[in-house]
Amino acid sequence: MSIHVSALGTPLPLGRVRTLDHSNGPVDVVTGPTHQLSTPTPPMSPSRAAAPLLLDDPTAAEQGPLYCGDALARTASETCRQHERIARLHALTVAKSELGAAQAMVDTIDLALAECVRDFEKACAVTPVSDDATIRQAANAMWLAAREYLRRHSIAEKASRQLTQHDAEKFGDLQLEYELEASALLGLKHAMSTYQKLRPDTRCP
Repeated sequence: MSIHVSALGTPLPLGRVRTLDHSNGPVDVVTGPTHQLSTPTPPMSPSRAAAPLLLDDPTAAEQGPLYCGDALARTASETCRQHERIARLHALTVAKSELGAAQAMVDTIDLALAECVRDFEKACAVTPVSDDATIRQAANAMWLAAREYLRRHSIAEKASRQLTQHDAEKFGDLQLEYELEASALLGLKHAMSTYQKLRPDTRCP
């Protein structure tokens, strides 16, 4: 999976996906003096009832720069956790099905991280993330670390796709790209930890 992060402009945000609960709730049955069942009132469509809530739900950028910084920290934390998990699974030589499911989770969180980076850029294009210089510096460092990780990840993925069985001499170059990606991920983890010390509420259990 390749994730492109523009070096100059802010990419268009990914489409947001929201799920609706289409489960119908229980209908009360009322018995009269003759013990005949009354006709229940048809319930409102869950989709129609939830529509105003979804329309009023602000985007991450509309929540404000600090919210976007917090969201980036939470997503960066989960990104690091999922990559550490799949590394342990590789070391355990688990079944392909389990490894495939773990890789799907890694791909998903990488996409979420890229979206958080774009939201942060959009929100901070006009307004600083915080009036506190320490928080602002930590947030910017985390943003830069996230961009660098996504860039290194994209380069490593591209090199992996281009590698064939007859390119044994290029295997060393691919290994180097993976090491640079791992180093960038470690940098993201350090930057995220620094931000979370200033904003402890961004730590998820």
